[in-house]
Amino acid sequence: MRDFDLIRPANLGECLDALAEYGEHASLLAGGTDLHVLMATGLKTPRLIIDLSPLTELRYSREEDGRCLIGATATHADLASGFGGADSSGWPRCLALAAGSVGSPQIRNVGTLGGNIANASPSGDTYPPLLALDAVVLIAASGRERELALAEFATGPGETVIGPDEMITRVHFARPPEGVYTDFVKVGLRNALAISVASAAIVAQADGNVITDLRIACGAVAPRAIRMHEVEELVAGREPSLDLVRDAGRRAGEICCPISDIRGTAEYRRHVTGIIVSRLVEGALRSLTGYTGEMA
Repeated sequence: MRDFDLIRPANLGECLDALAEYGEHASLLAGGTDLHVLMATGLKTPRLIIDLSPLTELRYSREEDGRCLIGATATHADLASGFGGADSSGWPRCLALAAGSVGSPQIRNVGTLGGNIANASPSGDTYPPLLALDAVVLIAASGRERELALAEFATGPGETVIGPDEMITRVHFARPPEGVYTDFVKVGLRNALAISVASAAIVAQADGNVITDLRIACGAVAPRAIRMHEVEELVAGREPSLDLVRDAGRRAGEICCPISDIRGTAEYRRHVTGIIVSRLVEGALRSLTGYTGEMA
């Protein structure tokens, strides 16, 4: 590992000034769960590391004007335990479940939401629920800010649109209205410390016995986490049935584009994606419409 300088800015302004000066030669240290590995393997060799731990101003969750706001350094443990992913307060269950599936308790205690997003891994656990929630990312640089839909943030594995002088400061999304169904499913090779083979999140609303608003997103089955728009259109407005559940899963398996790696073949990932999407749709139907038919 190459030598580097380390600074601990007192506030966000100092942090952004350092990014403006060092640009691509600087790396942000939040939880460090990814950065440490990249530096140890030589994939990252920053001249300067900016330690974000003093910036308590970025670790929060709150509601403003009907939107849920989460600071970039909120940890996965924060989200999973109710700090931001609480169920009783109306925060979406799918995000709490995803945060609770990240790594181990030690990793969840230090790993951050902003880091998980900025890492842009196709298997990043928080991506599917945030995509299904139509999340927006607030990106800051010295003297300016911009907002970007999360769906436009990652461009490929480990690749994003963020500039060398920019950083994520906040994520926000509309608070789901009462009665919305949300869920998250992750498939890995073991029960803990597992990188996703496939994952999916759902956010759904119904009117009577049909789902009228449906958002499904999947991870680890494409170069970046993706929304399943074709599945959403297939399900919305149709009468609940076993055929509908099966059709949703079949279409999800068809439209994803996974790779084969040490965790699973592309064929297996397609199969698993179909299963978890069909189960999420079935869960939404049973919860929202009273569907009691056969199980997929």
